[in-house]
Amino acid sequence: MLKKFVSSLLCVLMLVGCGASTSEGQSAAAQAETIVSELNLSDKMDKVEDRIIKGLFFFEEGTLKDSAVYVANDKSADIVAVFKSDDTAAVMDRVNSYLATSKEQMQNYYPDEVFKVDNAIVQESGDTVILIVSNDIENARKTAESVLK
Repeated sequence: MLKKFVSSLLCVLMLVGCGASTSEGQSAAAQAETIVSELNLSDKMDKVEDRIIKGLFFFEEGTLKDSAVYVANDKSADIVAVFKSDDTAAVMDRVNSYLATSKEQMQNYYPDEVFKVDNAIVQESGDTVILIVSNDIENARKTAESVLK
């Protein structure tokens, strides 16, 4: 009888521990994957390598602790990016520069995409900065808030 009670108690504690996990402490890759999945963008997004991230955003060496970026594999401005840094002001500056450049490019080549860039979701919390450019602006905002909790 005591064994059943202890076993049941351990199971309940393990389940409570699983449910209590937050995105704090999660890797940038895990957070980005969650966003891509929640927004149903898996079919149209490709994960980019670290060297390409540096080329897209021009981060100085040592600015990022962790990062993950997914870009659209079609002709859209869609992007999901998660950056972890001790200097979020520098990250926000680079993200805003990226958005300005992206907007200029979209105006010239894909003017229908400018609206998405203008309404990009850029949120920060603690050491994490999230960038989302997507058609579903409201869902992107909710997803970013959920991931940052």
